[in-house]
Amino acid sequence: MFKKFISLAFSALLLLILFVGCNNQTLPLDDEQQIVVGEQQEDDSKQKVEFDLTTIEKYLDKTGRYDFRGQDLSDLAVLDLEPLINFVLDTQTKFPNNFLDTYDFEKAVSYGKDPGLIILSLHEEGITGKGVNVAVIDGVLLKEHNEIKDNIVLCEDLVDNETAFYHGTPITSILCGKEVGIAPEAKVYFVSYLNDKLHNSGNYEEAYIYLAKAIERIVEINKELPQDEKIRVLSISSGWDPDSDKAAAIVSAIEKAKEDGIFVVTARLYDHDGLYFGGASREILSDPNDINSYSAYYLDVYNDAKEILLAPMDARWLACHIGVDDYMMYSRGAWSMVIPYISGVYTLACQVYPEITPSLFWEMALSTGYDIKQMDSEFEGKTVKIINPVNLIKELKNK
Repeated sequence: MFKKFISLAFSALLLLILFVGCNNQTLPLDDEQQIVVGEQQEDDSKQKVEFDLTTIEKYLDKTGRYDFRGQDLSDLAVLDLEPLINFVLDTQTKFPNNFLDTYDFEKAVSYGKDPGLIILSLHEEGITGKGVNVAVIDGVLLKEHNEIKDNIVLCEDLVDNETAFYHGTPITSILCGKEVGIAPEAKVYFVSYLNDKLHNSGNYEEAYIYLAKAIERIVEINKELPQDEKIRVLSISSGWDPDSDKAAAIVSAIEKAKEDGIFVVTARLYDHDGLYFGGASREILSDPNDINSYSAYYLDVYNDAKEILLAPMDARWLACHIGVDDYMMYSRGAWSMVIPYISGVYTLACQVYPEITPSLFWEMALSTGYDIKQMDSEFEGKTVKIINPVNLIKELKNK
């Protein structure tokens, strides 16, 4: 059941796993029920609008998410984000004048920049991924963004690169962003396989061809590096249809990377490595360093899995492709955000214990992870943990 679901999902939505909030909940209201989220303020230029959810329906996209990126919301009396559940916004979103007075958005941003799970304490100890080379394959990168520009060792494009793709920049910042990243001093080799034109065309088969070529290119680059500068992990926030004629080339390229000592983390990690992961959800005003802020989130019950490792995926404030100082936030993330998180923690592990292997890392991440306090009955008999970077690194230091 699970593999059939994934096959259909990735064949139809390969290029929409990119930050599409998997929990597409909105708050249903009767037509007569209204939420007034603040007092109307005098404004000589335009009338302020008291609103219910129907007032902002025009911002709903096809996933059931409120898309406020680059939108002017200044005609609203006040915007309360919490009832909206699932939304996306960026630094070019124009909020109501009294938004910051009535909603603690500064806290949301501060929490969103924090990788969470007390990872910043590791950075204070100098555990930042320094000396570790990693790779990322994604859409065309805004390599000049201030979050990541100092990390990029090499950036190659297999597709036209006139415009940065919306996905590659935030994904890379999760792994190595100087303020928002798990491993802010890691060095990154980046290869793009996707751009707006290919994404909008829906030509998945062509995308698969480029993805396989990108993995092959990372393997070529790695072979040219000195032994002490080898790429340790390759983060690919994407999947593919295993029934596609092009899937074999992708799997073959991954096997070559693994043979070369690279831990390849993709949305199909369960297929090519037998490792299962999921996302831990968090609300935007909850403390990312408090384990009680997280809840389990799944796409399926993983019938074949005995062990499942979770990592944070929600409410991050990340580098954005629209400008070198711009950021974006998705209240609900997706596997796209879990993959660079896991890759980033593996990078920290490589710094502390260079002999680490993917299997040892996964085993220790599960054994040192946080227990899930409330677990759905359908997961009985499975080991399900949220990754605990501090305990993991502590154990590695003692090896």
